[in-house]
Amino acid sequence: MTDNLDETTSLRPVYAARLAEDLKHNAEEQERLASEVAALQEKLATLRHDQALLVNMQQALGHTEQADEPAAAGSDEAASVPRQATPKTQAGKVHRGRAKKSTAAAKTAPAARSTQSAKQGKDGTDQGPTLRDLVVTHLSHEGEPRSAIDVADALSKAHPERGIKITVVRSTLEAMVAKGHVRRSKRGKSVFYTADAARSASTSQPVTA
Repeated sequence: MTDNLDETTSLRPVYAARLAEDLKHNAEEQERLASEVAALQEKLATLRHDQALLVNMQQALGHTEQADEPAAAGSDEAASVPRQATPKTQAGKVHRGRAKKSTAAAKTAPAARSTQSAKQGKDGTDQGPTLRDLVVTHLSHEGEPRSAIDVADALSKAHPERGIKITVVRSTLEAMVAKGHVRRSKRGKSVFYTADAARSASTSQPVTA
C-alpha cells in the first residue's frame, strides 16, 4: 500500500509537466491559427475592394460604349453624303472627339473616387495615414526586430487619439508578412517583425490593400 502511494506521488510531477507542455502547445497553436485567420480576412477585404473598383470601371466602360454608338452612326451618315456636304463631316469629327474625351474622363473617374475615399473618412474629413503606413514607417525607423506589443505601445504613445489595439496591430503585421512588406522571425517563444529592406524605399508611399 505504501509502495503504491509513493509511486503515485512520484508520477504527479511528470503528469503536471506534461499537462503544462500540452497547454503551452495548445495556446501557441491558437495564436498561430488566429494570425492566419486575420491574414486571410485582410486578403478577403482587399479582394472585395478590388472587385468593387473593377465593377465601377466596367460600368463606366459600358456607358462609354453606348456613347460611342451614336458617334459611329454619325460617321456612317457622313460617308453616305456627297463630298460637297463638308460641314456635316466636320460636325461628325467634332462629335467623335467629344466622345473620346468623355471616354477618358469616365475611365479616370472611378480611380479618382477610390483614391479620394481612401484618404477621407465617412464624414469626408482627412483621416491621415493608415495603420499599415504607421507600422511600416515605425519598423523602418527602428531598423531592428520589434514584437507586436512593442509596435502597438509605440504607436499608441505617438497617436493616442486613434485607440490602437494590440490585436489589430498583430493582425496588420501578419497581413503585411503575407504580402512581403514585413519579415517575421522567432526568438524562443517570442515573434518579432522587421520591415523588408527591399521595400523600405517605398515606405513614404501609402501601403495599399
